[in-house]
Amino acid sequence: MAKLVTGGSGFIGSFVVRELVRRGEEVVVFGRSRGGRIRDIEDRIKVVQGDISDWAQVMNVVKENRVDCIYHLAAMLSLPSEVNPWASFRVNVIGSVNVLEAARLFGVNTVLFASTAGTYGLGIDERVITDTTLQRPTTMYGSGKVYVELLGRFYRKRFGLDFRSVRIPSLVGPGITTRAIGQYNSWIIEEAAMGRPYECYGPEDEGVPLLYFKDVVIALWKLAQKDADSIKTMNYNVTGISRRVSPKEIELAVKKHIPDAVISYKPDPAVVAYFKTLHYERIDDTPAQVEWGWEPTYDSVDAIVQDFIKEVKERPQLYGLA
Repeated sequence: MAKLVTGGSGFIGSFVVRELVRRGEEVVVFGRSRGGRIRDIEDRIKVVQGDISDWAQVMNVVKENRVDCIYHLAAMLSLPSEVNPWASFRVNVIGSVNVLEAARLFGVNTVLFASTAGTYGLGIDERVITDTTLQRPTTMYGSGKVYVELLGRFYRKRFGLDFRSVRIPSLVGPGITTRAIGQYNSWIIEEAAMGRPYECYGPEDEGVPLLYFKDVVIALWKLAQKDADSIKTMNYNVTGISRRVSPKEIELAVKKHIPDAVISYKPDPAVVAYFKTLHYERIDDTPAQVEWGWEPTYDSVDAIVQDFIKEVKERPQLYGLA
């Protein structure tokens, strides 16, 4: 039986595909483009080009490939979703409905979904966000994601579909090209490692919890392996660094390894406005730890920065940085 990865040529998707191939799984990738980050392993996977928002195309890729598990990672990210909310709705909401319907109709066992910590927002006065904290997102991206979380919960109750998701906080990793609200965290490290100056579009002293890209891949893999009876919470917070980390803290960690790094700040008003809606101090991911053994490998700023710089310098081709 095959594992289908939607958005499998994207950043996280491509590394999920690599992990599945490494573990000997039959992998089908579905998305708008081919090649790119998975070009070197295309002879070991099946790539189907298509549009996640097209119902018929999603149905066909699931029906024709004996799929028993879907890693649904295709999405339009936060800032592009604010610029074009109509396209965001088609990709993030309609596309996800298509995936759930295909899974229901063709007997897929499990759907794993990449959600976001951006589902939290308006009116949160709690110091610690938990899996039961009220979700009232202030962005188009967060709104679409929380809808799919709830829809997945309905599909499990109504149709018995084994739906599971992880809420990813600000993602850190080399070679990410799409601008998102916290993406400057990655580019601070990446540009320094490449010997280039960087002007950060985030506020110097504001921050968000972080998760390193290698840990995201392992989180999705671990969640997929657990038997259905163990999955109680269903939609899980996961973090590498659970507290809020500012760009300045990342800058200081970078300069331990690259003392002459040049980093300046010019905050984007849209990003500044977003931070005004955030009042929490950290994200709690205890249910993920208890129910399926979640534990990050990269749980400090120094650990993330050190490995990130090493990856950029040793394998730039893998991340499109050569």
